[in-house]
Amino acid sequence: MNPWVNGERVKQARELIGLSQTEFARRLNITQPAVALIEAGRFTPSEELLNQIAFQTGFPVSFFFKEIRIDFPMGSLLFRSKMQASVKEKTKVYRSAQLIYELTDTFLARVRGLPVRISKLDVDPAEAARLTRSALGLSPDRPIPRLIYTLENAGVVIISLPVYSNSIDAFSCWVGTGTVRPVIALTEGWPGDRQRFSLAHELGHLVLHGSYHGTGIDVEQEANDFAAEFLVPEQAIREELTTPVRLKDLLEVKKRWGVSVQFLVLRAYRLGLITQRQYKYLYQQIGAKGWRQKEPIDIPVEKPRLLRQLVETTYGVPMNFKQVASDTQLPSRFVENTLLGYLGKDPAHPITSESGKIVAFPGRDKSTGAN
Repeated sequence: MNPWVNGERVKQARELIGLSQTEFARRLNITQPAVALIEAGRFTPSEELLNQIAFQTGFPVSFFFKEIRIDFPMGSLLFRSKMQASVKEKTKVYRSAQLIYELTDTFLARVRGLPVRISKLDVDPAEAARLTRSALGLSPDRPIPRLIYTLENAGVVIISLPVYSNSIDAFSCWVGTGTVRPVIALTEGWPGDRQRFSLAHELGHLVLHGSYHGTGIDVEQEANDFAAEFLVPEQAIREELTTPVRLKDLLEVKKRWGVSVQFLVLRAYRLGLITQRQYKYLYQQIGAKGWRQKEPIDIPVEKPRLLRQLVETTYGVPMNFKQVASDTQLPSRFVENTLLGYLGKDPAHPITSESGKIVAFPGRDKSTGAN
């Protein structure tokens, strides 16, 4: 018997693999109330049962003794309605992001002077988008070619989740008590134009919704309005589009700005650049061409770089995923699948600190294996 098993870690691992307490109990050959007591810290599993928990979840036994140091909120996941995503799906996405942020923070704690250049604003969404563009050093009327790179260098932690969800493409939150960091988590499998909109939408939540007010519908619409102005400013789209607006013209705009044709049609309508009749006609054409499912012109999917660069700087290249997993007390497959969602070192575009120096980390002590 060990009195120091962290019940919250058991719950974390169970929810990550998508099992209810009843399903988990069945696999462990115990009762559901016993699982509930373990997770609440009111019952300590035997060594044999703890080994079985580790086997069923894929986590090493040592993981279940770790303290949870970081309060990682659900953030904009709270805005998702029950119709959009089930509780089980939201929980699995959340737990994956929680673990990956914890992994990131392990290495990020060694970095000093990585500034956050976005802030919470109490203005309307369009004005907030313009102010945020300015804070990031972006032109007020030009496309953003590498959105993830831009956000990472502004201090936003982008988390790549090795999880596919057909109803959750991203979520965001502010994390920390001292240095509070903005975080955006992305699920996999979405096209590049959708990814860019999701990033801008979640950036809108970070900037506008530090605290939750209003209905979920109101909050989501505000984030949409922010994303629209942030990705394609009103001044720019008015200069881009000439009447009559045709789909072939919108494809050219899509190529330059990295947003979908469907987004551009809606943006043009809301700005009064096309009539309701033209809006409906363009959407009919989009449907007839099968573009609702897949549009022409693929916008490249971007990958974040921060976590993998941090790990590679510590462990070297090629990286030993098993060693990283052992040192961080995480499953090797989880670590590998996570890090493969990030770009490796890119000397042409290093992440820099506030002083302008390239971020560097102390190397591992190879003689002891210690960090």
